[in-house]
Amino acid sequence: MQNSENKVKRRQKFLKVYIEITNVCNLRCSFCPEPKKEKRFISVEEFENIIEKICDYTDLVCFHIKGEPLLNQNLDKFLNICEKYNLKVNITTNGLLIEKWIDVFKKSNSLRQLNISLHSVEQNENIDEEKYLNYIFENVENIRESSDIIISYRLWNLNSLENNKMNKKILNEIEKFYKIKKIEKRARKEKFIELESNVFLNQDYRFVWPDITGKRINEKGKCYGLRNQLGILSDGTIVPCCLDSNGDIPLGNIFEIDSLEEVINSKRSINLVDGFKKCELRENLCKTCGFIKRFEVEEKKK
Repeated sequence: MQNSENKVKRRQKFLKVYIEITNVCNLRCSFCPEPKKEKRFISVEEFENIIEKICDYTDLVCFHIKGEPLLNQNLDKFLNICEKYNLKVNITTNGLLIEKWIDVFKKSNSLRQLNISLHSVEQNENIDEEKYLNYIFENVENIRESSDIIISYRLWNLNSLENNKMNKKILNEIEKFYKIKKIEKRARKEKFIELESNVFLNQDYRFVWPDITGKRINEKGKCYGLRNQLGILSDGTIVPCCLDSNGDIPLGNIFEIDSLEEVINSKRSINLVDGFKKCELRENLCKTCGFIKRFEVEEKKK
């Protein structure tokens, strides 16, 4: 019988790894605080360095933390690198630059899902809402002509599911374009609505981004950070989740480590995960996170 001390430790597998390919954005939305870190774009060389170090730890990467990923001029190369390493990709975008990348998206074998944050339109007065929405819908249809990419239209701005008056115009445009009757009424009861094959409306509640200098709103709670996800900021800082946009819980730097095991097995990481398992928030940033409230709701429903 093999001695337990000689057994090979099973490598942790994350459901997803978030990569912030840029922290620069082309919009200013009140719900999305300006990042405090220096503005930068990940290069092709840096990106492949990241992928080489994480490809054995996940099957899915998400181009998202802060910033607008479609601003990175190397996006097509990043998708090709992910295909080379057999990784699937989710992209979260405000969609303003979607037309520029249509041919790339249609040809990509790695792109799995596009999350389009329609709620960003209400935050920017210089955007013609009707024109923007139809621009998005028409370009999505163009992409889907020759692709099975999943499209998720996000409305993550609700105070309550029953009261979605702020989205009335958006819902009306969706109803008109997709020819779905009484979608406003359905949206008061259903968070997820299939508009057509592989195209979904995804509603959720507005949340408070964590701010280490902000008010503590949680003392206890659970999170998926470092349990089924981790994040990598545009400067290489490794963080436990997609909401630590300023690197307030730095676990290392992807450009400076030899292996992700160094991060996963560090004292700080082990302490953080152990805390989540026991419903204890051991990092100050986590105590200011409004997203944790969503997990409480999910737990109550079980």
